[in-house]
Amino acid sequence: MRLSRRAFTLVELLVVIAIIGTLIGLLLPAVQQAREAARRAQCTNNLKQTGLALQNYHESRRQLPEGWLCNTDSSDPHHAEEGVGWGWSSRLLPYVEEDATYKSINIKIPIASASATVLSKVIPGFLCPSDAGAGKPTFMPGEEGGPDNDHQHPDQTTGATTYARSNYVGMFGSNSWEAHEAEEHGPGEEEEHHEEGEPYGGNGMFFANSRMPFRHVTDGLSKTIMVGERDSRLGGSLWIGMVEGLAEPIGRVVAHGHHAPNGNPAEQHFGDFSSRHVAGANVVFADGHCDFIAESIDTNVYQALCTRKGGE
Repeated sequence: MRLSRRAFTLVELLVVIAIIGTLIGLLLPAVQQAREAARRAQCTNNLKQTGLALQNYHESRRQLPEGWLCNTDSSDPHHAEEGVGWGWSSRLLPYVEEDATYKSINIKIPIASASATVLSKVIPGFLCPSDAGAGKPTFMPGEEGGPDNDHQHPDQTTGATTYARSNYVGMFGSNSWEAHEAEEHGPGEEEEHHEEGEPYGGNGMFFANSRMPFRHVTDGLSKTIMVGERDSRLGGSLWIGMVEGLAEPIGRVVAHGHHAPNGNPAEQHFGDFSSRHVAGANVVFADGHCDFIAESIDTNVYQALCTRKGGE
């Protein structure tokens, strides 16, 4: 007698493989969504802790930290890109359990003169886990005047010094910090008008040597954005502050409200808020509560949230 052995046919095997592939295809998006939801929640928590740290700083000193420390010659707004440069995040270190790092900082000397250990110190609470750049928390920012560096992509080329990345920047205001100089026009040429920004006078919470007290936020703390997200796709931000000599040094520490987060890619600038989250970015308001700003928000409403005393 010959024993017959039962086994899968080739067709049956292919059907099983197809079913398994279909199930995996259906499952993966759900897994990715769950992971992104967890990352977004962690990002929100990071911003919440930053907001609490700012609240505690204000409670102890009756004012917020400076947007960044710079030269005080207000006759020339471009001097805001000169000086020691230490920014608002660096002043928060004692309030986010980074006392050792804070004690190693001397705010009387320029950032560029600080030790390589300080410059490259990664603060986990200042990184959004959804940002692919967070997997590389240190980078070499582009230098001022370098080839292919501009206000939209300041890090197309990189410098020689390694700095720690941050995903959270302060709110400078509804207008940019770039001051446009008037140009002479010939006969028949129309004069081009610009909205001029003033590094010493942003209408948000953080600007050069700002030291903003909450009593000056007359629009209401719950209606004024204090800090928000900055993705690393267009360039890297820094927790240490404004570093003289880097491309877009002010934009490394603050953002403006020209465009809604994650808006039209053709209009998105390095100086805007941005994120890897779907359809918007997280922010923390001056009263400490966090919210998600949708990319579809009305521009006028968004810019009203960027100012501290616009009366909107």
